[in-house]
Amino acid sequence: MSNKGESFFAGIILGAAVGAVTALLFAPDKGKRTRKKLNRKVRELNEAMDEIYLKGKDSFTHLSEDVEENLNDLAKKGKKIIAGK
Repeated sequence: MSNKGESFFAGIILGAAVGAVTALLFAPDKGKRTRKKLNRKVRELNEAMDEIYLKGKDSFTHLSEDVEENLNDLAKKGKKIIAGK
C-alpha cells in the first residue's frame, strides 16, 4: 500500500473512532455502560493503529532495502565506469 493509501486508511480509522467516541459520550446511556463501550472502542482503535504501524514499518523496511540495493548497483556501475576509463 502506498504512503497516501496508508495515510488515508489511518485517517478513516481515526475519524471513525472519534465519531464513535463522540456518539458514545452524547448518547443517553448509563455511565457504567458508556464507559464499557468507550473502553471497547479505544481497544479497537488501538488494534487498528497497531496494524497501521506494522504495515508502515513493513513498507519502510522494503523501501530501505530497495534503496540500499539500488545504491549498491549504482556503486558497482560507477566503479566499472571508472575502471574502464
